Amino acid sequence: MSRKAFIKEGLKLSRGFTNRMLDKFEKDSDWLYQVHPEANHAMWCAGHIALVDEFFVKLTCPEKAIDLSADEKLFGMGTKPVSDASAYPTPAEIRKRLSDSHERLLGVLEGLSEDDLDNPTPEGSPDFLPTLESVFRLAVFHEGVHAGQMSIANRGLGHAPLIG
Repeated sequence: MSRKAFIKEGLKLSRGFTNRMLDKFEKDSDWLYQVHPEANHAMWCAGHIALVDEFFVKLTCPEKAIDLSADEKLFGMGTKPVSDASAYPTPAEIRKRLSDSHERLLGVLEGLSEDDLDNPTPEGSPDFLPTLESVFRLAVFHEGVHAGQMSIANRGLGHAPLIG
């Protein structure tokens, strides 16, 4: 399997898990459930994944990225989730952002060759993302981390696990 195919499979697998997990949050209040006051809820996780996916698009193909800087105050690194639903977009809006950012990221990957994956990221990129490939690999890992956080909230709500 090529590196590109491996990454694409990982992106689709992680997003499939995220989407199936979000399907379990049936009530709007479920999206804001926190197992602990400092824990991330599903709304924050989903909004954060969408925001970071756009950051990854910006690093790998800036002309395809959209500006989500307004979401930085809600979902950016270092922000904390709040329990006030009026502070956030609706779950449907967040799911649309997730879908759109994911499609853009997959579209960028599709447009790259295997050799392109070795290209360096733009100047000013984080040191831990030296190549385009590293960006896509982190996208898979990043989503898995936050999907796991949503899984904990799902269990805290008394729902059955998604797997197992």
